[in-house]
Amino acid sequence: MSTPQATNAQIEEYRVALQKIEGLHGNMAVLSRLGNLLKDPNTGIDDIGRLLQTDGALSTSVIRVSNSIQFGVGQKTTSLHDALIKVGFNRVISLLGAALSKQVFMKDLTAYGMTADEYWSYSYFCAVFLEGRAQRLGKPADEAYLVGLLHALGRVVINELLAKTHPGLHWNRTTNLDDWEYLTVGFKATDAAATLLRNWKLNPAVHVRVSNQNVPLARAADPLLIALDYGRTCAELNKYRLETNPWILPAEHVIMQSPDFNPNRMADEIEQAQYTCRQVRDALKRN
Repeated sequence: MSTPQATNAQIEEYRVALQKIEGLHGNMAVLSRLGNLLKDPNTGIDDIGRLLQTDGALSTSVIRVSNSIQFGVGQKTTSLHDALIKVGFNRVISLLGAALSKQVFMKDLTAYGMTADEYWSYSYFCAVFLEGRAQRLGKPADEAYLVGLLHALGRVVINELLAKTHPGLHWNRTTNLDDWEYLTVGFKATDAAATLLRNWKLNPAVHVRVSNQNVPLARAADPLLIALDYGRTCAELNKYRLETNPWILPAEHVIMQSPDFNPNRMADEIEQAQYTCRQVRDALKRN
């Protein structure tokens, strides 16, 4: 299939939609600033706290999520400083990503037939699953976590466009998703997501992987992209239902060709990621 040439009107609509999403989820840029802070050996907990205190709602979400089982049991924290001390430097990006997810995934994606809760479950499951895979593969866990969390962000842009230009139009799930996006709006959600992540100045290792997630050669050469594809396949196969246990796992997938693939261990990883997602979801829903 040839790639359609976007019209001037489509290009302008795309630009406006990107700007709207950037403004709506502007706090995502804090992930980049946090990443830079964590690279500085002189950074302390108070420095991170000052960064997060710029948004009261975000700080509240950070405290709530820090009290979920994912980030350790023990005394409940009631302040941002205590929450950061409890979690520690190694997990602060995961903590912030979980807190930000409440803001980022708060809207139904009607063009994709996904409720806001399904979109959150899908994205957050992929983040947690990919973080665990990265640790086992000896890859940077923070980068993997963000790839999983944000890999479908471009769908928000396309959903925003179609709500304005073609209300009621939605993906029928029989057409290849990339093809449907191209034919419908003239660009892919993966490209839109990568553009947003570049604009927010996230680590290039994150936005490059997000852009390449559906490129066969790039995916075949990258164990993290293979794992991302497996995780999202699992989530889609089970209709994003975190409560379903055990999940049905794919009968065939390229990840199974890995020499260290163990089906029982993989099933345990999937179940643990589900459990983590349920705990964080419940923490975010508390008043």
